[in-house]
Amino acid sequence: MEFRAIFIANQAQLSVRREQLVIRQAQEVTVPMEDITSLLLESQAVTISSAALQKLAEYGVTVYICDEKHLPAALLLPINRHSRQLKMLKGQIALTKPAQKRLWQSVVTAKIRNQAKCLELLGRPGSGDLLELARSVRSGDPDNCEAIAAAQYFPALFGQGFTRDASCLTNASLNYGYAILRGAVARNLAVHGIEPCLGIFHHSELNQFNLADDLMEPYRPLVDLYVASHVDDEEEDLTPKMKQNLFNLTNYIVRQNGKRYRMISAVGRMAGSFARALAQISAVLELPELLPLESYRYE
Repeated sequence: MEFRAIFIANQAQLSVRREQLVIRQAQEVTVPMEDITSLLLESQAVTISSAALQKLAEYGVTVYICDEKHLPAALLLPINRHSRQLKMLKGQIALTKPAQKRLWQSVVTAKIRNQAKCLELLGRPGSGDLLELARSVRSGDPDNCEAIAAAQYFPALFGQGFTRDASCLTNASLNYGYAILRGAVARNLAVHGIEPCLGIFHHSELNQFNLADDLMEPYRPLVDLYVASHVDDEEEDLTPKMKQNLFNLTNYIVRQNGKRYRMISAVGRMAGSFARALAQISAVLELPELLPLESYRYE
């Protein structure tokens, strides 16, 4: 069972041996490929063999590559992991506008409910107003409830005057966490044979991850909750430790379909439910409910 999110911040050499990822630094460490969910290469002094990249893709591991500012800049995603990939693509193309609008309605509703829960868990005002707004979301969200919620939510969460385009540690942390989340969603879509560029709401021809940007929305408040609880804007830089902790958010617990899952597992179930919607087996997406911050503990 996959469960490890590996963060490499210093010089290293990565290769593969007997279905194990070999990490050579001061010492050599090996990790079974089947245990790895994601790999983040923060240091630009990391070298990795093409055989290791191929094997990581074979096991469905998301590989994040960082730029000179140590921010995620590229993703390696698996392709051809699904035996019916063409069938899934045809299902995406055939998805009707009314069906897309109903799916988007459920995504926006879940996102706003989780934003309300985030405010409630932090003792911030405004959760009741957001819950009321969530109940008013219509098919396709023609009233733009998502944007109305954001205009209320972020000032309530981070203080009046806060904007998402401000240059501050809070926004840097949010952006880093969202980038990790986006990659996790894109990876699970690819594993299920779903094309991430074909969105249900986002449709930019310049965006390879329109669908990932759609379906990550209800999971964003987990990042928000962590940043609001742990990040102090009096600090200046996003430290390696903070990045590592944000990268580890995929191992935090959410509730989905009445059960508790690690976020990375919940995302996989959500992708599976979207695949069932494409096959017209079920029109119901499995979407998360935010819980108090709790990281999964391995036995």
